[in-house]
Order: sequence, then structure tokens, then C-alpha cells
Amino acid sequence: MRAALAVDDDGAPVGLAAAGPAPAAWEARAGVPPPPAGRQLFLLYTLAATHGTGLGAALLAAVTDAAATYLWIMDGNARAEAFYAKHGFRALVGSFPAGGPWTGQRMHRMLREGPA
Repeated sequence: MRAALAVDDDGAPVGLAAAGPAPAAWEARAGVPPPPAGRQLFLLYTLAATHGTGLGAALLAAVTDAAATYLWIMDGNARAEAFYAKHGFRALVGSFPAGGPWTGQRMHRMLREGPA
């Protein structure tokens, strides 16, 4: 697992990211199709005040490499989907019900392919 934390000048967290081997245990339990890659971006969050500063791109680069990587994204999250598309991810066909605090919403996967 790779993780990165970004802090401001006062040491307060402003962003974090984590990626690691796939699939996550919940994916197998939920019965979703096999993962499209062996690595998953588990989370990437930045404070709204940092959007557009390059922090998200730096965190993404810190936890991923050239290997094929996928992520889950909530359907309808156009801002996040545009960010990931800018960084080489493409939306995959298929939408799945989300669980936990997101029950009632749907999500889909995005994939960034590794080198050929």
C-alpha cells in the first residue's frame, strides 16, 4: 500500500491519497466483476480550497506508478471524473449499487492502463 498526506504551512492536513493491491475485500463480497487491473486507487481527497492548485495531481502521482490502476467513482461526480480523465483514466461500462453510507447511490470504475 502506498499513502501520501499533504499538509499546509501550519501542519494541518489538506489532502491524502492511498493506492494498493486489488481487489479490495468488499469487492469480492459484493460480487462485482473481477477488477480490470491489479492496483486500485482507494482514495484521493483534497480540501476544496486546494482544488486547481495541482495538489490532487501530486498526490495521485505519489501513490500510483505506470502500472494499470483503477478506481471507483460515484456516478454523477463530473468534477472528479474530469480530473481522472485528465490524468489518463477512462470510465468503464457498468454501474453498480454503492453500500454503506452511500447506499441508494450508484458507482462505476475508471481505468488507467499501464504500458503496452
